[in-house]
Amino acid sequence: MSDEHQVPRRRWPNTPIGAWVLLATALIQAASPSLAGFDQGADDDPVVVPPGPFFAVWGVVVLGCLLVAVCGLKRDRAIAPAFRRLHVPLSITQTGFVLWLLLAAAVPVLTVPVFGLMLAMLVVALRRAPDVHGTGGGLAKDTVLVESVLGVYAGWSAAAVWINVASVTSRPPIPLLAALLAAAVVSEITLVTAVCRTFPARVAAGATGIWALLGVALSTFSTGAGALGALAVAGIGALAVATVATTRRPPARRRPSTA
Repeated sequence: MSDEHQVPRRRWPNTPIGAWVLLATALIQAASPSLAGFDQGADDDPVVVPPGPFFAVWGVVVLGCLLVAVCGLKRDRAIAPAFRRLHVPLSITQTGFVLWLLLAAAVPVLTVPVFGLMLAMLVVALRRAPDVHGTGGGLAKDTVLVESVLGVYAGWSAAAVWINVASVTSRPPIPLLAALLAAAVVSEITLVTAVCRTFPARVAAGATGIWALLGVALSTFSTGAGALGALAVAGIGALAVATVATTRRPPARRRPSTA
């Protein structure tokens, strides 16, 4: 058949269902805060909860996830095995975000395991994301976007999951808050040094973790909890050192992507 009689290649109809699920969950995640009437601030929040403006990072998260999902609809990305391996963990994370909002109003204590599941799925996605480099074509540049968004999402969640525990605990004592804050710092450092595999992911996760801990420091110092504030500042320093040290590390050899 001559070129002029060939049917143009269609981009969207053969896109795998996983790419559409990723887009649907990203859209629901973006719309859910306003639909659920969610208000982050509360007068009885523990002192380790960052001030309201720090939660603007969720805007970066939801918009970034939408961008990843929309870009992932293009057929060359959607059918690439490495890209398809991100569909399930990121879709579960985005669904978990919606469920977290619903449970926050109905059964707050159940938000803890949901947030834990979200963080676990983000870890899986971060470990898989660099394999996009091995798919060839123009996909290699896409991993910068994907890993940056995942890094921001995970960097905030690694601290927020422990702050969430404090929020659902009735009148948490200072020693418990200190333990939860220490756990947040350890989680952030582990994320940057052991989970993130590339420069974009480490920088995004480290910077967002520092942002979260800075919010904790401001909140604790402003309420007179100086010891907790000092712990948060120490955590910021440790995370900054870990981030710089790991971003200077030679890149690890990437394994070829498998289906």
